Amino acid sequence: MLRNVIAPARAFTQIANAHIWDDDLSDSAFRLLVRALALSDVAARKTTVTELAAGLTGGRITADRARRQLVNKGLLHTTKRRDAGGQVRSESLVSSVPLRAEEAAEIFVSGRGGKAAVPGAGSRKVGRADVPSPGTVLPTEGTLGEKTSSPLPVPPDPDGRLETAEQLLLTLRQFDERLVLGSREAARLAPLAAEWLARGVGSTGLRHALTAGLPPQVKCPAALLRTRLLDKMPDHETDHLPLTLAICGNCERPFRVVAGEARCAGCRSTAPVQPPESEPARLGWRERVRLAAAGHGYPASSARHG
Repeated sequence: MLRNVIAPARAFTQIANAHIWDDDLSDSAFRLLVRALALSDVAARKTTVTELAAGLTGGRITADRARRQLVNKGLLHTTKRRDAGGQVRSESLVSSVPLRAEEAAEIFVSGRGGKAAVPGAGSRKVGRADVPSPGTVLPTEGTLGEKTSSPLPVPPDPDGRLETAEQLLLTLRQFDERLVLGSREAARLAPLAAEWLARGVGSTGLRHALTAGLPPQVKCPAALLRTRLLDKMPDHETDHLPLTLAICGNCERPFRVVAGEARCAGCRSTAPVQPPESEPARLGWRERVRLAAAGHGYPASSARHG
């Protein structure tokens, strides 16, 4: 094998050979690590791990697996902090070298203007430094405060609507690059979007309602989508039906008739299941003779010849 290696004069990223030859890191995890380390300090402050992982082939499952691999290697750390407004925010740290939890904590503090001493570029001494060189500190992916929580409780998802709604929200950036959501923002908005699907709106209709007629400037995509999901929420199909009341034939309680029911929902759900009636057994010749002799409608002649 021949090699033609030309060192770039600019716009390059240094990566340890140990990461290149590490078989425990998948291609997606390695690509996510390189992309994070290739960011400038200014760009890193404006980019989340979720946004970096959005371009990975394989979707959310591949991105989550890549993040777990980097976490297990000590290359990706996440912490939570409370900002000046009292809301809890998550913050990520991508490092070019494996870091212990306490080492990552020092870098988080120094990245916020704390007093922890972190050596600058070119100032590392010979041998392993007491505090590793800082990695890339990525910004928050969203807040966990009450103001941005979903107004709907997260219900069980037996029919998959919640997952479908979350994936639809994460793909809105493909239709408008301003509608970029973090994974936690999409998870908080998913119950609202799933309610649209439960009320009979298809994925295409929901996507059109969220992306059509957007304002010229979108400062907070999550807040904009949340407002649209709430304000444009369609009515249930049964909301426009006339109200018809009837008395339950079992418990004599009034209930709303939807499709001609004679009993309320409680009685219908607790009513025992009646077993199907079985067909009468076919009589044998001895039984026919006995019935004919007793005068039950079988002629004696037919009974004798049976």
